[in-house]
Amino acid sequence: MNELKKVVNAVLKQQKLNLAPSTYDARKNYLKHLVDHGDSLGISEPCQELYDSYVSNATTPDLRFQLFHAVRLVDKEAGTKAFTPDGKLYNEPEIPSASEAEKGFQNISFPIMDGRIDAGLLIRRAESEMIYLQLSASTSWQYMQAWRELYTFLYLRGDTLFTRESCNAFVADTNQKHQNGSLNEWKRKIRHRSVCVLLEVADTGCFQWKLFLSKKTRCSDDTLEELRQQYLTFLRTRNFEKKTISLYDYALRSFIEGTGVPDVNGLGELQPSHIQSMLVLLSERLCLNSRGTVFPIIRQILSYLYAAGFIPADFSGMVLTPAYKNTHLRPYITASDEEKLFRAIEEAPLRTKAMMRLGLRLGLRDIDICCLRFSQIDWKNDQIILEQEKTGVSMCLPLLDDVGNAIMDYILNERPAEAEKNPYVFVRMQAPYKRLESMYMVCSKLFDKAEIRTVNKDSRGVHVCRYTLTHKLLLNKIPHQVITDALGHVSKESDKPYLSMEEQMLKECPLDFSQIGQKYWEEGDHFV
Repeated sequence: MNELKKVVNAVLKQQKLNLAPSTYDARKNYLKHLVDHGDSLGISEPCQELYDSYVSNATTPDLRFQLFHAVRLVDKEAGTKAFTPDGKLYNEPEIPSASEAEKGFQNISFPIMDGRIDAGLLIRRAESEMIYLQLSASTSWQYMQAWRELYTFLYLRGDTLFTRESCNAFVADTNQKHQNGSLNEWKRKIRHRSVCVLLEVADTGCFQWKLFLSKKTRCSDDTLEELRQQYLTFLRTRNFEKKTISLYDYALRSFIEGTGVPDVNGLGELQPSHIQSMLVLLSERLCLNSRGTVFPIIRQILSYLYAAGFIPADFSGMVLTPAYKNTHLRPYITASDEEKLFRAIEEAPLRTKAMMRLGLRLGLRDIDICCLRFSQIDWKNDQIILEQEKTGVSMCLPLLDDVGNAIMDYILNERPAEAEKNPYVFVRMQAPYKRLESMYMVCSKLFDKAEIRTVNKDSRGVHVCRYTLTHKLLLNKIPHQVITDALGHVSKESDKPYLSMEEQMLKECPLDFSQIGQKYWEEGDHFV
């Protein structure tokens, strides 16, 4: 008797104990066909080739199910770890239950040493540690699916014990599949984040929600990473904002990438040609406006590295801020495009509808919309009283009917119930339900959907809504002081960029061309 027949007989023996006679007879028939199919192919033992050939005979969904189930039983008994035509295991390894995980951690202390416990137990621990986030069912499923894929990855490697090296290998395999196009971006992100959660639980026994940085933000060489951390510490001592530190960090990593230094010792051999290569790289990568922001930071980095003794000379003089003509005309959208935008808003989520109306109808800044609190909305008197985040100055705006209705519609019908204790009106749609940091992407996507191009220059942030409101007020001859109060400006100087949008008055300012072409020459001591 060949190996295939032995395995099938063992499967039938088990199935006979668990199935009704009629079901058993049907199952026996499909398994017998599998053996006969193997004989016709000259295959005498369970293998991937046999399974693939057998299931390819399926002509209907019902037959496909029966053939797959027969193969699944044989694969499990034989331990062949075969894959379906879709690339999944016929028999994925089962992750231990939550009760098994609870028992497994009774005598375990953190951090967990590599090879100490089964990765499945740690996955269950991570799952329980994330309950407080109140994730949606779909998000929880995505995390668990990523953990199942990790567990399957370990299973195929021959050992499901948790080790940090195997987790990193899973991330590397994920990145490789993403690069060759077999794995999409969102799948790569959830896998990476799931591993980060697992590693944090292994180190601390718990998990606190945070943004995980990609390994791309880390220097490939340990000595350069140590220098980077030293520089970030230096920036923190100067009380820089987090966003500013992130920008400086990006500039430093771009500098390292552009110069191509392999380690800290390579900085000591830096030459002007390396600086030039780095500037060329950044010039190709960044737009003109961004170069005007990043290049001065590169100069500061070079001065810092020279003062700290990492580079042989102060190359900061080689980096010049690119010259460009900064237009004083502010971008806005035309009346017809504004109608298109409002139509797009009507089809958008309720949060987007409310936030965009605050920008278009009241001219609020991005940060003031994101930081709007319930306490700042006076529903009885139909007004919004807030302290501007940028200036700290209080302002009172009318709560227009369409704006108030949009906000109320969002609060009642879309705002997550789990965020009821959050003082901010607009929060994330997924846990943790914190306030939004920016609504740039919300506005930008709507501009793309409505196919809107701004007048004067291509902009798509919320400030375009503010400029558009100002443009409409100017066209309607609203007094400048009223516009100043509506925008919440403190200084008249702040009004100048906005008043430059008053096109008719600008046309009256330029000098005429009567003096062009006139000749002037000196005759003796006089000009003629």
